[in-house]
Amino acid sequence: MLKRIHLFVFLMAFFAQSGFSQSIENPMPLAQAEAYLLAEYPWLKENQNGIILSHMRQSAIGYHFLFTQTHAGIPVFQASAKVNLSVSHTLLSVFSDFIAIQKYPTQLHTQVDPKLQRVWHIKEGKLEPAYTQMVKNAKNEWEEQLLDQNLGLVQTIKRSLNARKDTLVQAKVFNPDPLTSAQKSYGEGGQWKNYNGADSPELNAQRVLKAMKLRFENDTFFAENPFAIMLDLETPTQNVFVSKVPNFDFTRNTSQFREFNCLYHIENYRNYLTSIGLPLTGMFQLEVDPTAYQGFDQSRFDYAGLKPGLYFGTGGVPDAEDADVIVHEYTHAINYFIAPNTTIGNQRLAIEEANCDVMACFYSKDISAFNWRQIFNWDGHNEYWEGRDGDTKSKYPEDLSSDFYSSSLIWSSMLNDIGVDIGREALTKILLNSIYSYSNNITMQQAANLFLQADSLVYGRKHFGAIKNRMIERGFDVSLGIKELTGESGFFKMINSEGFAYGKEPLELLSKSKSKWQVIVYTMDGKEVLTKQTEDSSIKIDVQELPTGSYVLHISNQDYRAYARVIRY
Repeated sequence: MLKRIHLFVFLMAFFAQSGFSQSIENPMPLAQAEAYLLAEYPWLKENQNGIILSHMRQSAIGYHFLFTQTHAGIPVFQASAKVNLSVSHTLLSVFSDFIAIQKYPTQLHTQVDPKLQRVWHIKEGKLEPAYTQMVKNAKNEWEEQLLDQNLGLVQTIKRSLNARKDTLVQAKVFNPDPLTSAQKSYGEGGQWKNYNGADSPELNAQRVLKAMKLRFENDTFFAENPFAIMLDLETPTQNVFVSKVPNFDFTRNTSQFREFNCLYHIENYRNYLTSIGLPLTGMFQLEVDPTAYQGFDQSRFDYAGLKPGLYFGTGGVPDAEDADVIVHEYTHAINYFIAPNTTIGNQRLAIEEANCDVMACFYSKDISAFNWRQIFNWDGHNEYWEGRDGDTKSKYPEDLSSDFYSSSLIWSSMLNDIGVDIGREALTKILLNSIYSYSNNITMQQAANLFLQADSLVYGRKHFGAIKNRMIERGFDVSLGIKELTGESGFFKMINSEGFAYGKEPLELLSKSKSKWQVIVYTMDGKEVLTKQTEDSSIKIDVQELPTGSYVLHISNQDYRAYARVIRY
């Protein structure tokens, strides 16, 4: 039987071993991540099996590594593992889709076409030579095709996710969309309609002047800022704005209006993230086509081509006129930057769409609270399509569906509730930091665990009560977040953590070790603040020894180590 392993770990003890080496600035966390995988799956060291590092990211909460399983140096299709370590190199979580192979290949790969990527495909527990290639479908969306050894199509996977010197200029945009700013419903009073994209007095009156950066070079203005560049990438064809004249007053029936609307809202969104300590340093500049998708009423973030890009359709209400759509699609790009190649699985896709919807909701709410839980106020909720509602009573897991867009309403409605309770800034910092740890095929329950973990790491568990209440309302189990503080493993047991947290009792660690063992206490930024050693079975830490804050404990003897986290309020 073919076995796919889905593993989630919050508190894990593991043997210290050396692993695969790779030259990076700080090799220690990578070596620890590799060592864990090789210890957990010893068959990776046998029969030409192995792992390669696919992606690495560093966030405010730690290090995040995505590994791919290999055989004879060739990747195994969709066999990956995500290992997340804290800033002090303690293990936060692990997700694995590694495949325990029962039968090895009898036929080797041949290089049939240099454009094809060689992979192994698992069929009935046996490795078979296969190939992958990236192609575009009829809608110009990137898809990955898995081909068998005879180049027959086995599977198709969608790889697009839907929904320099600068100068400051003033341009007119919708903020965030004409219905929200006018506080109207679509079609109200026989007005406030799309009119096939034509100008109308009431819609053009909702344009407001906003300051934004533009590239300015050789006395010429270009539709570009540090985060996005406007291009004509696919039909319908339009002339992208380039001008020596500082005139940026366009009405909604022009493609240039959509270009400036995109530029402003992408820059404004990124500036907000920077202002709350999430600068996303090193993120790529996106290519953006605001008049795209062959006229379809659809938009997408494309990450399979040479450069990542956003494509906004013009069917129905032009998507680039609605800040909800712009922020939603740009959040896909952010998610890809911080957790690349981790969107496989029905629940994982539902979480992805919901996270993007929630960021769009709170972006709009920061401008106006009018109908802020309606997602795509202007683009949807009309004769073209129904939009989405971020204010449902959907629960987990009973309201999960094969349609991941429908399932997404569980997660988005819950996060909207949490955001009302704790505020946009805390919600955004917790959510984006938790996304660094995402992996393929994670469930909403696992995403909830990561959300709680991020609150603990970023805010010292400050919002646990509010988050817990909202998660329980939606059917999620928060016991893992509670058990985390008990710190139990096969190597040690931690008691009095709650009394210690409130400054009432000492924290006591009990170990089964029969040799000298120690505990080292680190702050969340990796600074060592306390060390204790003993040959007895118990180590106590008095409340006076640690000021208020969140700490990581490293408990070890000569051949074993474990980690736990404690809080002092």
